[in-house]
Amino acid sequence: MSNASQPSSDRTNRPLAAFCIVVGLGALWVSRNYDAGTVISMGPGFFPKAVAGLLIFLGIIVFLVNGRDVEPSEDPEQPGIGLLSLGRILLFVVGSVVLFGMTLHPLGLPVATFLMVALASAARSGARPVTVILTALVLAVIATLLFAFALQLQIPVYPELLK
Repeated sequence: MSNASQPSSDRTNRPLAAFCIVVGLGALWVSRNYDAGTVISMGPGFFPKAVAGLLIFLGIIVFLVNGRDVEPSEDPEQPGIGLLSLGRILLFVVGSVVLFGMTLHPLGLPVATFLMVALASAARSGARPVTVILTALVLAVIATLLFAFALQLQIPVYPELLK
């Protein structure tokens, strides 16, 4: 195996990492005077500061990973993710969030969460159906117990047809 195929020589991801960190820091600076509030009583600055923190975190992760997770690898012991696989992952993960938003009100939180997790799991090649179903069920129950009952958020739990 030659050294040219090693991910540590790839520096194309560093501008992305720097961009995420700079945008995150800029968003933190812009929202510095906004009241964040608490998790229970969120203020106008909570969301921008949370997204800024996630962007900074993502930038740090991209910098530390140094492109190794998206580098196609010829080594079968260290397979990377190719460009088509990355596109499939983005499609299913983003699609699952859109599906959740579209199904939350008509179907309720448990069903919408189940469908979201099931669709997002299609992003992973080789996902076992039994594992996907069990994971989706457990996360649907946890989301319902946490958000609808423990935090008492105004989220529809039951489908529109049952109301």
